[in-house]
Amino acid sequence: MLVLISGATGSLGFRLIDSIISRGHQVQVVARHPEKISAERFEKLESFVKATSYYDIPVIEKACAGVDAAVICAYNEAPHLQLDGQLILLRASERAGVQRFLASSFCAEYRGMQLGEQDSYDGFLSFDAQARKSSSINPNYIFTGALSEVLFATKDTMDFSTKHFGPWEPENKRFEVWGTGDEKWHWTCEHDAAEFAAQVILGDDTDKGGYYSRADNLKQMAKIYEQVRGIPVKLDFLGSVEELHALALDGQRNGSPKAMCDYIGRVYYYHIVSGRWDMKTLDDEKFGVRVTPLEAFLRANPDI
Repeated sequence: MLVLISGATGSLGFRLIDSIISRGHQVQVVARHPEKISAERFEKLESFVKATSYYDIPVIEKACAGVDAAVICAYNEAPHLQLDGQLILLRASERAGVQRFLASSFCAEYRGMQLGEQDSYDGFLSFDAQARKSSSINPNYIFTGALSEVLFATKDTMDFSTKHFGPWEPENKRFEVWGTGDEKWHWTCEHDAAEFAAQVILGDDTDKGGYYSRADNLKQMAKIYEQVRGIPVKLDFLGSVEELHALALDGQRNGSPKAMCDYIGRVYYYHIVSGRWDMKTLDDEKFGVRVTPLEAFLRANPDI
């Protein structure tokens, strides 16, 4: 099967390429920057279709036209990509007769939320609503909780460190804790997210996507980090979940959605520790993907 991956020039996109090819399928990529893909990985591609932007409709249509049945959207969480970019890709997929479309998700379960609850997910919500109302394709979604690369502030495209109200300060190896530290954090590493994506998009009975993650609290993460690294991790308790909620709401009221990075980390943190995004049922065992424990993730990423 020939699978199209759109926007596959970031770390998650690279893993998606590898996961599809490792299962004996072909991958075509449509993106702006072929130079971001390593020479070794590039040689394994069926083809690379160079676009000038996410709204380069003729090129995107050309890329979709040769696809057998499946398209994966690997765009980042920029608002214009969440909605505009995905809709353009979805419409091109419809015209090409594509049957399966894996939407850009790889995050917390947002479909039960209202617009404005989590500003950074509004584009996802709008895309989902429009697709349900008007598309011949029923998009697949994969909800993973926080990507561990984001949680531990390793991605240059998204800083969820304490600088932006996330939990982990990489410089001093400490967690900033709201609540008791026993609250559940659902997380998945990019490798596992890509493996689940491959199983969903290529499988015969997986037309609805699913929920995939591990779950640890910050106290457990600190203990595991200390065991793996031999370095103590400090836990700084900042206040209650209710106090965090008040700060998050204040940031939303007084901030601008166009500058949501100034406050959105607190909103994101709150929805995690309040249980708003708790995944009651997981599909980890459904596809036989071996989930990476935190110990193994840390050993595979010595720079964290």
